[in-house]
Amino acid sequence: MKNLLRSSLAAATLSLALTTIASAAETDSGAIDIGQLMPSAQGQFVEVNLSTAMLKFAARIAARHEPETAELIRGLKSIRVNVVGMDDSNRAATIEQIESVRRKLETQGWTKMVTVREKNDGDNVDIHVKQRGEESIDGLVVTVIDRKGEAVFVNIVGNINADQIAKIADKFDIDPLKKVHLKIEAKKQGKEV
Repeated sequence: MKNLLRSSLAAATLSLALTTIASAAETDSGAIDIGQLMPSAQGQFVEVNLSTAMLKFAARIAARHEPETAELIRGLKSIRVNVVGMDDSNRAATIEQIESVRRKLETQGWTKMVTVREKNDGDNVDIHVKQRGEESIDGLVVTVIDRKGEAVFVNIVGNINADQIAKIADKFDIDPLKKVHLKIEAKKQGKEV
């Protein structure tokens, strides 16, 4: 009887701990759950999930040659990237799922920083940020719907400083990140861009 009570107590404690850990992961203000994107009939599907431990490992590797990059990576908690090929079998559902995520972001206090809509080539891009104060963001979400056959979802979670974004954007000449930095700076100064 005593062993049964101990086993039950241990199981309940373990269950509570796992629930608390799962709940904490879901409540990261920069994390967004998009559900499961379905691959096309052709099968093009890429999913990358980098945990805090993997990011710390990457920061240690980068520190020697790219200290600015390492500094940015150290503040991150997770990175999720999905790339899904679209064809007639999954196009409508994938587009609806990405658009649903965009609506969800806007209702949850995220700020749309960049919007690209090009009729000629079908580019459809949104970049949202979950801002914390004037100096940093807790999360960055990039959604892309390429009408010619691809959907992309990127979610970067962690403490992302505006100055670090600028350094990385300049060093690697990444225009969308430059736009995010400019918008954050304009917002700090009370201007609209």
